[in-house]
Amino acid sequence: MTFGRIGPRHRALLGIAVLLALAGCGEQRFLAPDAPAFSLPLLQGDGSISLADYRGEVVYLSFWASWCVPCREEMPHLQQLWQQHREEGFQVIGINVDEDVEAARQFAADYGLQFPLARDPDRAVSRLYRVAGYPSHYVVDRRGKVRFSALGFTEDDSLAVTQEVLTLLAESADATR
Repeated sequence: MTFGRIGPRHRALLGIAVLLALAGCGEQRFLAPDAPAFSLPLLQGDGSISLADYRGEVVYLSFWASWCVPCREEMPHLQQLWQQHREEGFQVIGINVDEDVEAARQFAADYGLQFPLARDPDRAVSRLYRVAGYPSHYVVDRRGKVRFSALGFTEDDSLAVTQEVLTLLAESADATR
């Protein structure tokens, strides 16, 4: 099939359709040998959070925004998953990209988020992780390797994420070498 007979408008629409198909929810996006290190200010209170502080634990990184509709589905799931498995070495770090810090804090309060929340004010960490949209999430194993990543969040994603976390929690740090 050639595209010579398709007009410029239809070629543009076809290109948009292909991009949308490739950027679907749950698509794996970024799998690097090692999760890029970062240190970010906390969303609430003083201090900062560093990925290095959680070496030896399974870490779920979620890049989110208060205006993000799928984030409203993801956050309650993460809160529950974190509460159920934190004693087993599971950690969640929510990395917020809002320009309006108060909107992010209100979102966290509205959803009762108790896991660590950080701010990425200049989106430098978002660029390190090649975040293409929100929410974007990355599951890092006990040795600091990104083992799963995806863009968006649906009910099906919650099942896949839960299974991935449980699989990684069952691995020891030595088994992933």
